Amino acid sequence: MARLRVHLLAMLVAGAFAPAATAKVLIGVTGPTNGPYAGVGKDVRRAAQHAAEHINAEGGIGGEPVEIIERDDNCAAKESEKAARALVAQGVALVVGHPCAAAAVAAAKVYAQAGIVFIAPATRNAALTEPRAGPMIFRLDGRDDRQGTEAGAYIARNFTAEPVAIVHDGSRFAKELAGKATAALKAAGASSVLTAAVVGGQKDYTALIGKLRTAKTQAIYFTGYAIEGGQLLRQMRSAGLDATFLGSDALTTDPFAETARDAAEGAKALLAHDASDGVAAATLKDKIAAQPVTGGLVSAYAAIEAWAAAARQVHSTTGQAVGEVLAHGSFETALGRVSFDDKGDADLPSYDVVTWRAGAWRRED
Repeated sequence: MARLRVHLLAMLVAGAFAPAATAKVLIGVTGPTNGPYAGVGKDVRRAAQHAAEHINAEGGIGGEPVEIIERDDNCAAKESEKAARALVAQGVALVVGHPCAAAAVAAAKVYAQAGIVFIAPATRNAALTEPRAGPMIFRLDGRDDRQGTEAGAYIARNFTAEPVAIVHDGSRFAKELAGKATAALKAAGASSVLTAAVVGGQKDYTALIGKLRTAKTQAIYFTGYAIEGGQLLRQMRSAGLDATFLGSDALTTDPFAETARDAAEGAKALLAHDASDGVAAATLKDKIAAQPVTGGLVSAYAAIEAWAAAARQVHSTTGQAVGEVLAHGSFETALGRVSFDDKGDADLPSYDVVTWRAGAWRRED
């Protein structure tokens, strides 16, 4: 009996001086592992692992190491809700991922209810943040619904006080882009904006070109389909009208250049912003040597960087505390300096202007 008491006492003493188990900060990462968006899911997972390694090399968050927990959302709403609930149950402090729009929107409601910060690095659908599920839901990518506005802003910057034209084909999508571009031009003070419409399948644009010439149009934003855009541009150049031609992202497909032929050279269009093509992203490429760096990877890495900076600033990993800092702060990331608006969208471009040169679309510097 005495021997047993001594043994128990020895165990208690040893336990008193044994090192305590290190707490970990859990970050959930989600995305599809199969299907057409599996590549984006893989990039998000790669980004998270690299970010965790770099954070831990710097001492973690408040001295606690970061650990990544992965879940497959199958790029579907129901599966994403299931994955989200599993991550919540495991006590994650942050979730990054859900590149598919339906999955992101569905999962955001689960995270909002649980009070967990969710940053979507590759979801462009406006419905993620408008309406926003809660104040801890953020997007670190552009929005598809900003194309017309950014096209109008581009024309306004480059053709100040010059006559410009907006041409659509009457379809709902084209009219929406045209309307937003027109609003952006007027907001910038443009006073000479010609609006015109063409018909799907139209082949002769002589009358429209005559109007453009009479108005001395210097730039045209075309929001219709690729073949009509190619025909209009070819006929414009044949008629000697050399106005700058800017198209929607619908023109970045093969039929446009095939239809426009030689006239396509120098044409411009809007293309979804590529987060991997920046000065800050180049630094990340150096950190992740010998591995391809995509826009999705850069955005996911930047999401964790921003969250980590906010958590360190507030000395906490709780959703409400970190979410408040994210909502009002500004953070240096692989995307450059990032801040969020009142909807949770990052202050980043949604589209880049690209130019058709030597047989390919090339981004402007």
